[in-house]
Amino acid sequence: MKFWEIGKRNLKEIYRNPVLLGFLLGMPLAFMLVFCSAFGGEQASPIAMSVADEDHSQTSSAFRQILGSIEAIELNEPIYSEKSQAQEDLEDGRISFYLFIPSGFEEATQAQQTANLELAYKAADPLIGLQVKPIIEAVGSEFLGVAPPLNVELKGTESKIKNETVNFFAPGIAVFGLMILVSTAAEIIASDREKGFLARMFTTPARPWDFILGYSLPFIPVLIVSTLIYLGVGMALGLTVVGNLGHAFLIFFLIGLCSIGIGMIVGSLIKSGSQAGVSWIFIVPMAMISGAWFSVEGMPSAVKSVAGALPFIHAIDGSRAIINGFSLSAIMSDLYWLVGWAVVLFAAGIVLFSRKMVS
Repeated sequence: MKFWEIGKRNLKEIYRNPVLLGFLLGMPLAFMLVFCSAFGGEQASPIAMSVADEDHSQTSSAFRQILGSIEAIELNEPIYSEKSQAQEDLEDGRISFYLFIPSGFEEATQAQQTANLELAYKAADPLIGLQVKPIIEAVGSEFLGVAPPLNVELKGTESKIKNETVNFFAPGIAVFGLMILVSTAAEIIASDREKGFLARMFTTPARPWDFILGYSLPFIPVLIVSTLIYLGVGMALGLTVVGNLGHAFLIFFLIGLCSIGIGMIVGSLIKSGSQAGVSWIFIVPMAMISGAWFSVEGMPSAVKSVAGALPFIHAIDGSRAIINGFSLSAIMSDLYWLVGWAVVLFAAGIVLFSRKMVS
């Protein structure tokens, strides 16, 4: 029965470690709460959609009104009278996608012929078209009383993109990969404190920012190489960088700095390196609600507000936009968020180290 004695001993070790136990029980709880809150459906916020109506008829106007009455869709104002105007705003990043109602829509519906519509998007989020298309087709079926009354064609506007799915997922996966630096940085700091190395260093004339820089600098080459690997492998698998590659690298570099900063803070708070795994309770849910694997369109507004206050969604949105052809000016707000968070996190790390040195 030696295995039973060993098992009892290890079971006691788990129960005696509240952080480990909290991680084991907290991770499934965090998954369920975040996933169900973000994708529960009933509380989902409407998807904002623009419309370009070149038919200018009573039928197209009535069809727009019915679309606007659907809870899942919120029509942007104003309604474009020409497709070229909507396309220009799409290219400049002022709108995410639009539904094009061509001339002849009323004639086709009155003759009970199939009406051809177009759902155009920037290719930064190909999943949004798949979400909206069945809604528009269902509304058309109810509005016209025949099925199938509409042919909704999905049309990405960036012909240079080889694989829209890869262009959507690759930036999110890269940001999630860089978030792993949180756990790694936290583990190194906590392990040094556990071994007594930090206590000895606190007796030296080193200042708090010396410790922050000293622990952060070794991660910079790792951050740079990791980013190059993510971009390189992504390109090998079909990622097409339409925009400025340097700007995309800048965004990944900034979110990497934010992750290191968070790791510094977590490492200052936990007691041992083994407890660094608790950071995964934070990392994975944040990646989920920030759009690393799923579109944030349609998530509840409260969930999007929480995600919007943190740096990760800005890194994902900004890198996707740059990679898919947007200019740097179109994502300046995301860039400001990332720079601001990097400064705040490293400043907080310095304050925490100052208190540790005093204590």
